[in-house]
Amino acid sequence: MFKIPSKIRHAALFAAASIMVSSAASAQEQLSIGTSSSGSGPYINGATISEVFNNAQDKYKLSVQTTGGYRDNLGLVLNSELDIALNTLIDLEFAYNKRNDFANIPIADEFKNLRQLFIFSVVPENVFVREDSGITSLEGIKGHAINLNTPSSFTYGLNLELLKAAGLSTDDIKAGTVSTGQVFDEIRNGVFDGGMHVFQVGLANAQQLSSTVPMRYLNLDPEVIERLNEVYYDLLVPFEVPAGTYRGQDEPVSTFGLAQVIYTDAEADEDMIYEFTKAFWENLQALGESNTSFKGLTVELGAQKRTVPMHPGAERYFKEIGAIAD
Repeated sequence: MFKIPSKIRHAALFAAASIMVSSAASAQEQLSIGTSSSGSGPYINGATISEVFNNAQDKYKLSVQTTGGYRDNLGLVLNSELDIALNTLIDLEFAYNKRNDFANIPIADEFKNLRQLFIFSVVPENVFVREDSGITSLEGIKGHAINLNTPSSFTYGLNLELLKAAGLSTDDIKAGTVSTGQVFDEIRNGVFDGGMHVFQVGLANAQQLSSTVPMRYLNLDPEVIERLNEVYYDLLVPFEVPAGTYRGQDEPVSTFGLAQVIYTDAEADEDMIYEFTKAFWENLQALGESNTSFKGLTVELGAQKRTVPMHPGAERYFKEIGAIAD
């Protein structure tokens, strides 16, 4: 009897196995989640979500995509270049309702096709200063060098409004305009006395700074937050940074947070959105263990919505678990 040489037999088996693996991979529906620039907080969040979702099921393969940022994501979703994307609740709401500068964008009318899935994180506003600056309150930053982020950023505009709500302006401080990525070194080197930045609890750069330079995180007056929230249609949420998050921060810090949302468009497949939503919430513990952005998140917060309609796929899941009324 003719025998197939072992090398050929092994090669054939390897090729067959490769075809089977390739076929299984190609059978998965490819999906994309839009984030922001590579290495940014949103990108890291998207990568964590993708990994957990892909491990939880085998029907879909979700890939994280770099983009020009949250505002770019809106058009990419509406043009079907992304399946889902990340944004702030404020920008999603403002776009959907054509508020402020969103009213003048050429695709403004298409914003009505946006659909919210759920809130996936709340990121706090942090007002942090060197202890040797002597600053103990927001009002105490007068005359000091305080960084407000880059002028093109959402955070910069937010900080201008926060100063206004506190009865201050950039005339009262020496305002810096460097990015969050740069500010920690600048404070360490004494260029700034402090900064006003939005970043996740326990950010590594912030922890490193507090381990080398004594820092103070400031509590924000509830009345100041209330005035600020009037500008943002009550979309800011109360937030408390846990005690011990940073070296020398022995007490909780009261501030406000920006809700972050995952969204899609009205045409997105209902079953796909349902499976994505289910996988996210059934694996919340794994998400929190991988990334502090997801710690402290509850399904009650996640299922909250304002004026942007919730996609039927997400709504179906939340109704199933009783998070929203049927």
